[in-house]
Amino acid sequence: MDASLFRRVEFPADVQPGPLAPLAAAAAERLRAAKQKVTVFEATTAGLIQAALQAVPGASSYTTCGAVTYSTSQASALLGADLSAPRPADGEAYRQSKSAWTQMLARRMRKAIGATWCVCESGACGLTFNYPDVSSGFTSIFVSGPIERGITVESPHNKREENMWAFTKLALDLLAECVAEASALLPAADSAGAGAGEATETFAALDDRYGGVEVAVSADTLASPSAPSSAQFGRELARALEDWRARGKQGVWLKVPDSQAHFVGPAIALGFQFHHALPGYVQLTRWMPEGLPSPLPNYGFTQIGVGGVVVNTKGEVLMVKERVSPLPMFQGQWKLPGGLADPGEDFAATVAREVREETGVVGTLEGLVSLRHSHGFRFGQGDIYVLVRLRADADIIKIDPHELLDAQWMSRENIQAALVPSADYKGSMEGLVSPNNWKMICNALDGSLIEGTTMPNSRGGPPSMLYTAREMGEAT
Repeated sequence: MDASLFRRVEFPADVQPGPLAPLAAAAAERLRAAKQKVTVFEATTAGLIQAALQAVPGASSYTTCGAVTYSTSQASALLGADLSAPRPADGEAYRQSKSAWTQMLARRMRKAIGATWCVCESGACGLTFNYPDVSSGFTSIFVSGPIERGITVESPHNKREENMWAFTKLALDLLAECVAEASALLPAADSAGAGAGEATETFAALDDRYGGVEVAVSADTLASPSAPSSAQFGRELARALEDWRARGKQGVWLKVPDSQAHFVGPAIALGFQFHHALPGYVQLTRWMPEGLPSPLPNYGFTQIGVGGVVVNTKGEVLMVKERVSPLPMFQGQWKLPGGLADPGEDFAATVAREVREETGVVGTLEGLVSLRHSHGFRFGQGDIYVLVRLRADADIIKIDPHELLDAQWMSRENIQAALVPSADYKGSMEGLVSPNNWKMICNALDGSLIEGTTMPNSRGGPPSMLYTAREMGEAT
C-alpha cells in the first residue's frame, strides 16, 4: 500500500440523513464537464454513494456499474476473484487493513470496469464492532483515476446511520476534489511526465488459476493523446506489485507488445526477468515470494528435428549431402534427409515436407522408427530427433541447390561401404556415412515400427498424434 496517498480528515458532524442529490451535486457536475465516468465499490456506506450519484439528473452520462462488498470473504462472485486477506490481529491493524483494501480494490476495479474513476470505501459504522479496541465508527476511502487520493476518518460515536451518511459525503467530496484537480493539472502532468498520485491505463491485469496475475500492456497506448511515459508505467507497475503482494499473489506474467518496448526497462528495474520474445511481443515474469524458488515454467527449450528413411521399390534408401552442414566436421557426408519441425507440425508432415522440398521425392508414412534426445544444441536447447520411415511414391530426384549438393538412392551395401573406417575416425567426412546414421538406417530397415494414430485434442486444437509400439509378434 502507498500510504503517502492517504490523509486523515475530520468527521463532518453537521451531516444528517436527508436528500441524496445535494451530496453528489459537485462530483456529478465535474464528471459531466470532464465527460468521465465513475464506478463505486462501497461497504460501510451500503450503496449510499452510488445512490447519491444516481439521484442527480443525467446520472447515466457519468455513472456505471458498481457493488456493495460488505463482506470481502463473500464478494468473490462480484469481484471476479477471492481478494480476502488474513484476519488482522487487533483494532489498529484492522483500521490499517481498510486503507490497503480500498487502494487495491479501487485500482483493480477501475481497470476491470473501464471507468475513468473508481471510488472504494470500507470501514465500520457501529453499533457494535469486531474488535474490543474499536468503539466508534471509521472508514477508509480511496479514489483511483487520472490522479489518486485517499482519506481516513474516525467518527466520535457509533451511531450507525449518521456515520453512513457522513462517510458518503466525504467520499463524494473526495471524488469531486480529484476530478477538479485532474482537470486542472492533467495537461501539465502529461507534458512533464506526471508525478505522484497519477493512474494511467497502461495495462490490464487478470488473476490466473495458479495464484498469480497475467498482465497485458495495450498496444494502443502509444496512440493515445496522453500516452504514458516509461516513468509513468514504472510507477503504475510498482503500485500494482504492491497490491498483488498484499493479496498474496506469487507469479506475475507481463506481456509487452513491441510497440511499447520502452516499458521493458522499468519492468526489469522492478525485478522482472525475460521469459521469451516472439515477433510482436516480449514476455516477462516476476516471482514475488522471497526465499522460495520460482516454479514458473520455462519457455520451450527443446527443438524437434525429424529425419526420414525413405525407401523406394528397390529397397534403396534416399541419402543426401547438405550444402552447408551444421558443423564443419560433418561437411560432405552422406546423411538422411530431414529438418526442424515447424510449430503445429506432426513428425510425418515435417519429414514429408523436408524430403519433398530438398529432393522432390514424395513419400508415404510407414511408421516411426526411433527417438534420440540430446542436449547442448543451438541457443542452449535440447534436441529431440525423430526418425520416420517413408515409402517413396516415385524414384525421380530433383534437388534444391540452395539446400543440397547431391542426393542419391543408395543400396544397403553401398551405404555400408561408405561407413567411416572406425568409431574414432577424425578425418574428412566427404562421401562417408557416420556410425549413427548407419545404425538408424539398420533400425529402420530391420526393426519394428511405431505406429501413429490420431486422438482428440483436449485443448480443442487440431487432433493429437499418439505413437505406440506394435504388439509383440505382430507383423511389420
